[in-house]
Amino acid sequence: MTGKERIKSVLAHKEPDRVPIAEQLIVSKVAKELLGRYAYTGGGEYARDEIDILLQDERDFLVAKYTQDVLDLYHSKLDLDAIPVGLVPPKDFHLSGVMKIDAVTYRYENVYGPGTFEIRKFSPDSGEFFVVDSSLRQNGIEIIKNWMKEVEKGIEKPIQFDSSQFEMIDFIRSKIGQEKAIFAGQAMNVPMNEAWLETLAIQPSLVATYLDTQVHWTKAYIEALVQHGVDFILGGGDLATNHGPVYSPKQFKEIVAPRFKAIVDFCHHLGIPYIFRTDGDTRLLWEHFKEIGVDGLGEIDAQAGMDMGEMRQYFGKNFILFGNVDCAKTLVYGTKEQIFAEVKACVEKAGPGGGLILSSSNCIHWNVPAQNYLYMIEAAKQYGKYPIGESAQKKEKE
Repeated sequence: MTGKERIKSVLAHKEPDRVPIAEQLIVSKVAKELLGRYAYTGGGEYARDEIDILLQDERDFLVAKYTQDVLDLYHSKLDLDAIPVGLVPPKDFHLSGVMKIDAVTYRYENVYGPGTFEIRKFSPDSGEFFVVDSSLRQNGIEIIKNWMKEVEKGIEKPIQFDSSQFEMIDFIRSKIGQEKAIFAGQAMNVPMNEAWLETLAIQPSLVATYLDTQVHWTKAYIEALVQHGVDFILGGGDLATNHGPVYSPKQFKEIVAPRFKAIVDFCHHLGIPYIFRTDGDTRLLWEHFKEIGVDGLGEIDAQAGMDMGEMRQYFGKNFILFGNVDCAKTLVYGTKEQIFAEVKACVEKAGPGGGLILSSSNCIHWNVPAQNYLYMIEAAKQYGKYPIGESAQKKEKE
């Protein structure tokens, strides 16, 4: 079977020839190790590189290299079954409102409306590109109140995309769209910071407005993705830690879930599956995910106690599990034997009957050695052949 056929089988709740392998993100640092050259594939380092290149008005170079690096990494080098894609800056794009302060620090203007700012810094030690200061941090809920007044004015305005924003998707689909599945990310959540969580508790209508604007944009985005041949959506958004959801299940049910249900229903109307991704311990929200009607869950977090066997039992065989080899410890520090054992356990718990797309528990991040990821892929191809368990047992006897 081709990678596309494997993914399509899983999406149709059927067994393919083996468990398909996919990854929502392999950061540029790991891609460099695998490809043997400087690469643009994602993560904090890529975010920094993207800003630097766009500040030099080199949009076409950025898009061409990013697209080719993603294709070379996921398809040619790793032969994964699905390729992540997304929008790129439009033709003739000129970056404005961003100032480079020093080699690793950038100031963004008007992030939360006129007169607001955000300062981000790239860490060469961790590969993260994180916020170190902002108007939101300084003024909290007042910034959100003022911003939502502006946002609400345009909540129903038509969303227009430039066709050049789909250059990456169209190129990759034209090259390997018959052979590999392609999928796009879509993030929507209540930001996991003090200001937004306080707003959710004190004035939830502001959060509802914020999410409504994202639903409006997301529907237009997903409709365009379907037109450009994307096979499934890996959506959702972070909402939990290792200790559980960052806000109550009641708040999720009343404020967040209805917005996600609108997106999932829209996806199903268009005939495209929607997999909800978030790490952390999400068990308190599982019943709500069922009510929303998501087709599966991703970023299944082993370190937070998410067990594939428990999830398969709860959600049933006609539910997609996208995960969950531990990228916090096993893929960072584990031996080949430990990685193989974890992959085997994951496949045996969630693979029988189909419904499993094997991946890391989040992404292949800055601290994952490239060789460890190769071990994961090798193990997946060994243990993932259907019927699950037979090929692995035969190999072990040999």
